[in-house]
Amino acid sequence: MRDQLAERVGRVLFETGPAVSIPGSFSAVVGATPAASGTGITRFVAAVLVFGACLGTTWYALVTARHEPHDTLVWRYVALSTAVGGVFSALLVIETTSPGVGTVVVAFRLLAQLFFAVFLALSLRELYYAQPATSAAGARISLSTARRIETGFMLLALIQFPIVVWVGPTVLAQVILALAAGAFTIYGVSFGQAIRARRLTRGTVLDATVTYTIAVLLCVGAVSVTEGAVIVSIPEPAVGGAVNVLLVMIGTFLISLIIRLKRSADAVGGAR
Repeated sequence: MRDQLAERVGRVLFETGPAVSIPGSFSAVVGATPAASGTGITRFVAAVLVFGACLGTTWYALVTARHEPHDTLVWRYVALSTAVGGVFSALLVIETTSPGVGTVVVAFRLLAQLFFAVFLALSLRELYYAQPATSAAGARISLSTARRIETGFMLLALIQFPIVVWVGPTVLAQVILALAAGAFTIYGVSFGQAIRARRLTRGTVLDATVTYTIAVLLCVGAVSVTEGAVIVSIPEPAVGGAVNVLLVMIGTFLISLIIRLKRSADAVGGAR
C-alpha cells in the first residue's frame, strides 16, 4: 500500500515538475535584478556625492565672501549655484530611491538642474565684468546686453517647466532643457576662457575658482545635453552610465574647489 502511494506521489511530481519550470523563472529574475540594482546604487552614490560637495562649496563660498572685500557678488553667485546644485542632487536622490515619483518632483529636478548651470555661468560673467578693463575692453559686449541675453535664455526654462509639470518629461521638454543648458554652458565657458586669457587672476583663489567652475559647468551642461539626446538612437544604459560618470566628476571638481577655498579661509583666519 505504501509502495503504491509513493509511486503515485512520484508520478504526480514527475508529471507536473516540467510545467512549473521554477528554476528558469528564478534565474531570469536573479539575472535581471543585479543590473538594475547596480545602476540605481551608482546613481544614488553619485547624487549623494554631489549633494555633499555642493553643501561644502556653498559654505566655503559664503565664508570667502565674508573675508574678501572685493568680488563679493561673485562668491555669492558661486554659493547660490551650488545651493541650487544641492537641491538638484537631493531631488535626484529622491528619484533614485523612489522610481514612481510624480512629475512635479521630476520637473523641479530638471529646473534645478538647469539653474545649476545658469548660476555657474552668471558667476563667471560677474567675475569677467568685475575685472579691470583692458585695451581690448571695447570689443566685449556691455553688461546690459549680456543681461538681456540671459533673460532670453531663462525664458526657455519658463517654457520647459510647465510642460514637464502638465504632461510629464516628454521629448520636447528634454530637448528644451538640453538647448537651454547647452546655451548657458557655452555662454559661461566663453567668459571663463576670457578671464583666463587676460590672466588677471593668475595664482589666486579666484584663478582656482574659475578653473573648477568651468569644469563643473561643462559637466552639468553635459548631463542635460546627454539626457536630452533622446532624439538620437542611443541605448538607455549608455546614457545612464554617462550621466553617472558626469555626476561623479561634478562632485570631484567641487571637492577640489572646497579644498582650495578651505586653505584660503584658513590662511586668512591665521593671518588675523
